[in-house]
Amino acid sequence: MKKLNKTLLPHALALSLLAPNMLHAGTVQVQAGKSPPAMYIRQLRENQFITLTFHDVRDDVAKQGDRDVYAISTQNLSQFFAWIRREGWQPIRLQDVLQARDKQRKLPEKALLLTFDDGAVSSYRRVFPLLKQYQFPAVFAIPTSWINGNTKDAYEAYGAGNLMNWDQMREMQQSGLAEFVSHSDNLHRGILANPQLNLEPAAITRQYYPAEKHYENNEEYQARIVADLTKSKQELDRQLGISTLAVFWPYGAVTPETEALALQAGIPMSFSLGNVASLADSETTYQRALIIDNPTPEQIHQDMIEFITEARLPHKQRKSFLNFNLAELQSSDAKELDQKLGQLLDQVTAFKSNTLLLQTVIDSNADGKIDAAFFPNGQLPLQQDLLNRTAWQAKTRISNRVYAELPLSLELQQGLNLAELTADLVRNNSSIEGLMLDTGNTLDCALSQASWPAPCAQQVTQVMAIKERSKAKALYHANISNDYQTALKMHLKDSSLAGLKPLMTQVLKTSDFLYLALNPVQQPETFKALMKQVQTLDAGQRQRLIVSLDLIPDMNAKDWKRYKQDFQALRIASVQKIGINNYRLPDGQRIQQNLYQSLSMNDSPLTYRDPYQQGWRRQ
Repeated sequence: MKKLNKTLLPHALALSLLAPNMLHAGTVQVQAGKSPPAMYIRQLRENQFITLTFHDVRDDVAKQGDRDVYAISTQNLSQFFAWIRREGWQPIRLQDVLQARDKQRKLPEKALLLTFDDGAVSSYRRVFPLLKQYQFPAVFAIPTSWINGNTKDAYEAYGAGNLMNWDQMREMQQSGLAEFVSHSDNLHRGILANPQLNLEPAAITRQYYPAEKHYENNEEYQARIVADLTKSKQELDRQLGISTLAVFWPYGAVTPETEALALQAGIPMSFSLGNVASLADSETTYQRALIIDNPTPEQIHQDMIEFITEARLPHKQRKSFLNFNLAELQSSDAKELDQKLGQLLDQVTAFKSNTLLLQTVIDSNADGKIDAAFFPNGQLPLQQDLLNRTAWQAKTRISNRVYAELPLSLELQQGLNLAELTADLVRNNSSIEGLMLDTGNTLDCALSQASWPAPCAQQVTQVMAIKERSKAKALYHANISNDYQTALKMHLKDSSLAGLKPLMTQVLKTSDFLYLALNPVQQPETFKALMKQVQTLDAGQRQRLIVSLDLIPDMNAKDWKRYKQDFQALRIASVQKIGINNYRLPDGQRIQQNLYQSLSMNDSPLTYRDPYQQGWRRQ
């Protein structure tokens, strides 16, 4: 097993952060010289624009496998600029976006914002001449501490002597073609985020102090971010004679909380990374597509189309879930913890599922009451600080989306404030992309009948109110670059499921999912009833349905065959999100051998590797 790294190089954070949901050029091949139909471009709505983010531009970039995945060749960028002119795209300025947001003007059709991050000297030597040739405007995001002598992080990204200086930027600014914005002063780095010493984005991470064994509190965190952004803006304004309009967050790491902190620092606009073509007049933070792998103009164009269409519909994406209890990773020894976590990552890597659902609290004495949590919070004792490390490693090392599960009973039976607990969870775990609320038996009445009596309807209303409060708290601290999602979990108990369609129609909003768990061996009639009800759902509702099957001990060949058949039946019924509800490390080999073909996201049998064969190692 490969040793787990405790750190992550700062310049690699963006790629690892966005790996599961990142839009990047170069993934889809398009026949040279042939543009996809213009009908897709017409799907841009009024005041909608696409933002593309480039980094270094070099003459010697390899066609594939370059040492810097962010770099694009001068030739490819020049050809892309020619394509922009030929196809009628309209490069815009930040001022255009700001005025459209304030409803002072409308953006042109096919509006395109060109941006270049980090202040590499190639922006002056190679990009600026192209801007002058085509008379295109572009935006350059500058980490001011790098320009002023922060050589460690800058050299790590680009090497010595490869950044612009202020004189070069002043020349670009005076041309009227270059706008400069904040890329922070010194947030373009990772800081310690947990006791296991992972580095995570400085802008959205509560720093962990190993010597004191505590985290930065809210006041300390907010003061640090405001001070950094204020310093960055003041330096840009002083050096370039401008009023800085925007912050382009390093690694795309930004939350609504940090949006507000940027406003405190006097910066009115905010840009993340992500996969949504932004509306100038309806967004607070705008998303940018990250260009990697030295794409050709045709490849960039193809991804621009995906940016407009499929990429903005995360509910359509196929998911393969593994539900895992963090209690399995508990250990008093750091080495043993790493071994257990490594075992989990090895198994998930081989299985090729893409979504990990982590149970984040524990009922230690099995009395039905939650006793402690696996993340720091203000309401439950801390069992062991495991969530942050596990979620971060799963996201950055094996490209899994990570959901956190909390039981609704914490509020309904134990009187805790679930919304505040959720805030604590997401605030200290910025890589979490979804919240799963286990409803226990609170929605059984709604699921079992198509028409709800008043007491049942009141119970549904109560559950949904808790969900919405918790979602709001989560979204305030969630990374905007992610497609944050919320799901309600139910355990099916009988075959009365007449309320499934009303529940999804009347209660769930477009960003919500319903997660149904059952055991088809022990509940064959329930599974049959579920399949019957699935047929009543429309395509959109099926896309927001998750079905996960419980495993039982000592399953025999007949049981495994039943599971395979049922997973196949779900797929035939267009249920795109399926999984295992109680994945355990000791069951990994049996699950791999029996359910790989049913649940794996690996579309190529040639890349299959059996992790349980002697000599197998995670690459």
